[in-house]
Amino acid sequence: MSSTVVVFLYCALGVAISVLLPVLRQSIPQPKGGPAGVSGWFPRFFAVAKPYLALGVFSLCVALLVVAFAGDQLTDWRAAVLAGYASDSTVQKLR
Repeated sequence: MSSTVVVFLYCALGVAISVLLPVLRQSIPQPKGGPAGVSGWFPRFFAVAKPYLALGVFSLCVALLVVAFAGDQLTDWRAAVLAGYASDSTVQKLR
């Protein structure tokens, strides 16, 4: 597998972490029950995750741009994960 593909996959992992962390945080059962009118773990998780899905797809496009512009500077998997996380975090803040 090409090193660029591996770097993109690690960058995508950073994006996935950035998308999943707020979803998991909001889907943790609250003492009063979580999102209104939703019961059960998976429906509650999906109700919280739904707005983040389109944002995650857009963020994968941003991750592709990050890998394209970084070129040979992203040689370490840790840097690629951080670049993906930072790019998605930035996109979420702009939303």
